[in-house]
Amino acid sequence: MLHDSIPVVMYHHVSTVGSELNVHPQVFEEQLRALSAKGWKTLSGDEFLFFIEHRKEKPKKCVLLTFDDGFADNYVYAYPILKKFHMKAVLFATVGFVEDRDMKRDSFVPLPHNDAWKLVLTERRSEVMCTWKELEEMDGSRVFDVQSHGISHRTPEYMKRRKYAELKMDLSGARTALEERLSKKVVHLAWPQGHYDGEGIEIAYEAGYKALYTTERGANTVDNLSMIRRLPVKGRNGKWLLGKLPIYSSELLSRIYLALRTGI
Repeated sequence: MLHDSIPVVMYHHVSTVGSELNVHPQVFEEQLRALSAKGWKTLSGDEFLFFIEHRKEKPKKCVLLTFDDGFADNYVYAYPILKKFHMKAVLFATVGFVEDRDMKRDSFVPLPHNDAWKLVLTERRSEVMCTWKELEEMDGSRVFDVQSHGISHRTPEYMKRRKYAELKMDLSGARTALEERLSKKVVHLAWPQGHYDGEGIEIAYEAGYKALYTTERGANTVDNLSMIRRLPVKGRNGKWLLGKLPIYSSELLSRIYLALRTGI
């Protein structure tokens, strides 16, 4: 059956500084313009879950745009472009890096991913990460649906070292903080670095999450809400994106495409 899957795409940065995980604002605008011209509907997290669970009501052309980490360039560059095209996205915020500060972004200086991460680990993190005020504004606008990326970005380490008590505190604490600050239910979690294991999935469910996002490619149906697959967009243009979305809208087509692509 075609159109039995919902494609999910993954961004990190939208900024004027080039890097592997960055999409230039002009390219991002081109991608959204292409989606709009071809009638693609962008979803909120709630809409994604509803259409996954009620497949017969799903539009043929719908896609979930996601952003990991919560970098300030999402607010400076991606947010106004999404508003321009009346589109939506999910932003997975790393709660431990979000500060209560009133930042003036008029003099915002975008940085490549690795340089931004160096600042994240210092007292200057709010120069490169969204503040609570910015998250509240974006979530309140219904443009960005702010969801969880954990507290510390250390969940891969916790699972590799089998520190599951720390993992539980990280996931539960992030959900509680977001729900209190944003006055909403938070049920979506993107695994930092895409790393997860079976016990981690159980802990995430116990913490109240319903949809768990990986960095793996593939189709998405009600059967894989514990391992939602995403397509990394990077700097590709709108034509490239339009070519990939129909493939990932079909479980069969995506399986064939990935088999040909990987040789497995």
